[in-house]
Amino acid sequence: MRWMFLNGEIVRGSAAQVSALDRGLLHGYGLFETMRSYGGRVFRLGEHYSRLCEGAARLAMDVPLSLSQLGEAVQALLRRNDLPDACLRLTVTAGPQPDAAGNAAEAAVFLSARPLTDYPQDLYRRGMAAVVSPVRRNETSPLSRIKSLNYLDNLLAREDAHRHGADEAILLNTRGFVAEGSASNVFLVHQGRLLTPGVEAGALPGITRQVVLELASALGFEPTESEVEPSALEDASEAFLTNSVMEVMPLTSLNGRPLGPGRPGPLTDRLRPLYRELAEAEPKT
Repeated sequence: MRWMFLNGEIVRGSAAQVSALDRGLLHGYGLFETMRSYGGRVFRLGEHYSRLCEGAARLAMDVPLSLSQLGEAVQALLRRNDLPDACLRLTVTAGPQPDAAGNAAEAAVFLSARPLTDYPQDLYRRGMAAVVSPVRRNETSPLSRIKSLNYLDNLLAREDAHRHGADEAILLNTRGFVAEGSASNVFLVHQGRLLTPGVEAGALPGITRQVVLELASALGFEPTESEVEPSALEDASEAFLTNSVMEVMPLTSLNGRPLGPGRPGPLTDRLRPLYRELAEAEPKT
């Protein structure tokens, strides 16, 4: 990581520092966004920024940069690192604890970019394997719908999935309904209907998720955000996962058993190139 954006400046990654008293470090009090750039432009940057601001409002945090400033930082960082196609991470912390007089220190803002490492094409051809995690998503928590630095539940679920030879973990909520993947949103085709868990079930309002809902509607489907029983996922004719880096990923195995026919489904195969086409064609703003 050669160069980073930190509090308004481009600095060497090795020199980037935040306070040891920062509550993002001490308590996970902060937010992050993972974004993908195509040809030097982040897809749906405005939506990522809006979600960050909504999360900050929930956490009573400030976002100390505007959308235009974020766009300038992205462009400067990608140019400095010579990375037109990259995976970027934006992190905003709550900063150190306010002093005795109640004066709060400014939040830390840092943006990093790394070379984009695409998922193997063979994985898109065969699809991911997932397991249902014993970790539950608390859909009543204010953290369930934001990209909080409190991410340990997701990491533990995914590490457990890897130990079981799977690529992803599916988290159920406290009521036993499907919520999301540890790093993805979940879609399934069940009895001819395209379903995805609603945010009320504990699903993150994913940026890619929203784009896929729009694309599916344009194809004539009527995507439904609803409560999804684990049995519906097990009986699905096809399923796929979404996030900003993987885009649209087939899900073909669940708990060691084939999901549907055990290969990518027809809707998945239609949506994946449409998503890429849209992402690569979006004009610069």
